[in-house]
Amino acid sequence: MRLDKLSPKDKPYKIDGLPTLYGGKGAWFTALPMPLTSTFQHSLVALPHPGRGNAEFAEPGEVPAILENDDGTGDVPSSNMIAAARWLIDNDAEVEQAIITTIRSSLDELINIQKGIDGVTDEVVNETWEEAQLRPRVRLLHITLPDVVGNPPYFGVELACNWDAENGYGIMLHGTDVVKWGAGDVPNLPWIALRHAEGRS
Repeated sequence: MRLDKLSPKDKPYKIDGLPTLYGGKGAWFTALPMPLTSTFQHSLVALPHPGRGNAEFAEPGEVPAILENDDGTGDVPSSNMIAAARWLIDNDAEVEQAIITTIRSSLDELINIQKGIDGVTDEVVNETWEEAQLRPRVRLLHITLPDVVGNPPYFGVELACNWDAENGYGIMLHGTDVVKWGAGDVPNLPWIALRHAEGRS
């Protein structure tokens, strides 16, 4: 983890079985060792939009993760998010495949969305894209861990993408099951995970 990319105000918080978390006041950052999922950060052309932010504190083989308590307060991250972080590390291969499978399954709908937009200047989506063609067109920005009870856990994935540079692409997952996909704000909206969890209970 590149500590020089963090604010001096971010205080370390140690948890057994996880990399050190940094932050406080209800929100923390860390870099999870997920070598397979981290390969989504290698794109040289799918660059993050300046308005969407880009966590640069992860080393090669790591994935930036954001943990934020439900009410944005507190000195300790919730047990839900801690369990989710551990699950992600243990299920790196499954997470990697869930991401690429979700993007591929959404190509037809993405095409329809683009057709409804006048003056599209981004790359036109092609339904024939296979994994090898998709990977250079997306770039993982971070994973979010909402404070929502789930077994397997809920987590969000935000990516930059060539077909919507301004809004990006995002997924909220329950384990490897897709809760919702859409623009880059989807993984940053914990109520999506909460509503899904309440609907299951």
